[in-house]
Amino acid sequence: MLTPSLAFAIAWPTRSANFSIQYASTTDVNNMKIQGQTLARDYSKVFELARPDGNSLLLRLQPLPLGFHRRLRTRGIVAPTPPVRIVRDSSGRPLRDERGLAIVREDEQDEHFLSTWEEYHQRVAVLVVAEAVHVDSTVEFDTALPTESENWQMYADNLYAELKEAGFTAGDLIQICEEVCKMSNLISEHIQAAQKSYLGAGN
Repeated sequence: MLTPSLAFAIAWPTRSANFSIQYASTTDVNNMKIQGQTLARDYSKVFELARPDGNSLLLRLQPLPLGFHRRLRTRGIVAPTPPVRIVRDSSGRPLRDERGLAIVREDEQDEHFLSTWEEYHQRVAVLVVAEAVHVDSTVEFDTALPTESENWQMYADNLYAELKEAGFTAGDLIQICEEVCKMSNLISEHIQAAQKSYLGAGN
């Protein structure tokens, strides 16, 4: 089974687009202290994204908040599972285990599963990027932020279309996601697995 991750491949974009997005404010109170000191909540850093034309794009990024992936799941951004197939012999008869039960296996090469798996990674990646650049006042998306009860899958797909239209490449988004992973202390192996999967597919 492939490992869920934050990276994905994106087709080579050709045109530019404007961004605009509205974020709801929060009123969380931070009372936790370590050695008497309140933890810094507003950490961000400027990330220099090298572009294929030799220029650089400066983006201010923030780490992902605690519970980010749980919020994605509650909003319908859920990893698909492969279909289960009965294992058969060369004659087409089901193979059975010692209890007489048909042996089954997950079909990770199923075409529909692979398509929805890549779609899932694509949605996670663009939502990670949107969350990370929220702190950058120079970045705006045209796509309006949905409410909790609205369609977040469509929202992610629209963000993907905007990024593609604006000229972002597969490498651009992977670099941003990798940087956000480092800032968020997430495991980088997840990114590497997705790079091999998506870029190897030639998308």
